[in-house]
Amino acid sequence: MSDKSKILVLFLVLTAVRFAWGREVPSDARLEERSRGDSLARVCSNRFLIGTAIGGPKLNESEQQLLLRQFNAVTPENCMKMEHLQRIEGRFDFAQADALVQMAVANGLMVNGHTLVWHAQCPEWFFADGNRPASRELVLKRMRNHIATVAGHFAGKIQSWDVVNEAIADGNGHLRKSKWLATIGEDFIAEAFKAARQADPKAVLCYNDYGIELPPKRDKALQLLRDLKKRGAPVDAIGIQGHWQLDRIPFKELEAAIIAFHAEGVQVMITELDVDVVMRATDSADVGARQSGGRDPFVNGLPPDIQQRLADQYARLFALFVKHQDKISRVTFWGLHDGRTWLNFWPYRRTSHPLLWDRALQPKPAFAAVIAAVREAQINPAPQHRGETRRVARPIVLNEDDKPAFPDPPVGFDRKRNGISHGKLEMVEYESKTVGTRRKMLVYTPPEYTREKKYPVLYLLHGIGGDETEWQRFASPDVLLDNLIAEQKAVPMIIVMPNGRAQKNDRAEGNVFAAAAAFATFERDLLDDVIPAIESRYSTYNARDYRAIAGLSMGGGQALNFGLGHLDVFAWVGGFSSAPNTKPPADLIPDPLALRKLKLLWLSCGNKDDLIYISQGIHVFLKERNVPHIWHVPAHGHDPTQWKQDLYYFMQQLFK
Repeated sequence: MSDKSKILVLFLVLTAVRFAWGREVPSDARLEERSRGDSLARVCSNRFLIGTAIGGPKLNESEQQLLLRQFNAVTPENCMKMEHLQRIEGRFDFAQADALVQMAVANGLMVNGHTLVWHAQCPEWFFADGNRPASRELVLKRMRNHIATVAGHFAGKIQSWDVVNEAIADGNGHLRKSKWLATIGEDFIAEAFKAARQADPKAVLCYNDYGIELPPKRDKALQLLRDLKKRGAPVDAIGIQGHWQLDRIPFKELEAAIIAFHAEGVQVMITELDVDVVMRATDSADVGARQSGGRDPFVNGLPPDIQQRLADQYARLFALFVKHQDKISRVTFWGLHDGRTWLNFWPYRRTSHPLLWDRALQPKPAFAAVIAAVREAQINPAPQHRGETRRVARPIVLNEDDKPAFPDPPVGFDRKRNGISHGKLEMVEYESKTVGTRRKMLVYTPPEYTREKKYPVLYLLHGIGGDETEWQRFASPDVLLDNLIAEQKAVPMIIVMPNGRAQKNDRAEGNVFAAAAAFATFERDLLDDVIPAIESRYSTYNARDYRAIAGLSMGGGQALNFGLGHLDVFAWVGGFSSAPNTKPPADLIPDPLALRKLKLLWLSCGNKDDLIYISQGIHVFLKERNVPHIWHVPAHGHDPTQWKQDLYYFMQQLFK
């Protein structure tokens, strides 16, 4: 469900009136004070992205601060829809969309494109041929051209696309009776996805709809996913919009839908989240389902009891999202704050309060409740096996030398650049004798890779909740290394991103902590299966001086355990924010003098990470024994920003 362009005009006209009507009822002072220092994106890092929909790049200073502090992803409400980009056939206007993307990229925000094909906000010329209805062939050609032009224009800048929006019927029948369906036929959805993949091979392609968490629409969505697979359509994700009403959120059905969709092999995204506190006549979020009028009970703000109900239900939602963080890749709110929500004008004009920040951009009790729910899940994950241990956060105590060894990377270090050569990413299968099955790993080969020369190899290990795709999702190592090679700051190397969970079901599902033993087993899989597979498939130097190993969190512990335990195999070792699976220093380094064989030993951790005591202990142990190493402590937490910057500087040290 999406906003209409007219709604934004009305918003601008009525903004002053909104503030004159009054502020929100103040929440508990202690709750507000505690919330001000928190970032939802940071608290949810290593779980899923936190996004918001914005009308465009022109936000006031306070809104910009809110956006950049609380979110790491944005979705444009309107400026990428058909009627905005191609109002007249063949005349594309990318000005507003380009400005939004440039703002996002400059501030490190992921962009989700919305939307390539929708039955609403689509010019009529798509379906006309002069005074006659256009043929299937003509409409299909126009749709393909629009997708190729738009997705191609933003390729490399936009990480995901809502390719088709709201194509499933609410009532009888499978698909909505739209002009797309009537003119092209049921395959218009598959054709749209194929065109999007051709235009942007790296973007995550999503089908987006409202109400698909509820049967029977859920069953229709599952049928659609299966049909698209049969047609060879590249669907990567499904978006549950999440336009819910207070006291009517279908928690049970939502959980069942998340599980069912993920079982079809796609990511799940919550794409347009809000919780309407002004009751409306319909649960549908169809933009066409308008009412002629209705009550406007909360002109002067929300009563405390409704604030509390809203907080409780948002907390319950996020507890559910965290429970299924292995299936959910992004949660996006449909609006930045209560003054920027489409629900102020749909299904009729009223004063709505559906988000986590009020009109004065202050956090509501719901914000603090969400933060608390996510943190509670982090500290006390629900036990699924008897004897499971729980992580308890430690106080952070910094020493005098817990400082950055490097400055912040330059602006643009992680942006894909035009005009330079690019390497190649491929998913590779190998036979694991250790596990007794075929397993996957993601492999990067540098620009102009050739079997006529040999290359060193970096083995890059993920965290406990990740898999072979986590590094690419968090840090885009291919982009970092392409840029560094172009700047002659790093040597061309192969990067191998394996799955460190060495068991037959190696997906990060359910209680990920229960798979800790499989992370230890990976030592043999790495040495006996992964490295031989790489060195037989690619043109590599097969010697310790040309092998490096590093990892984040659990993978950081693995990298230190395996790298320092096999100095005959690796000469370059790095632990980024290493987790409690790291061996104690005396066990990890029984012979400090032996470490002098290393070309590089790297330790890093953010000074806001409550796991820093692990890396600190190793650093102090090494320092007391005069063992050379890099100790890098920037101002970050246990999050992808830290790991991306670690990798950026670590790769510059390697194989020189």
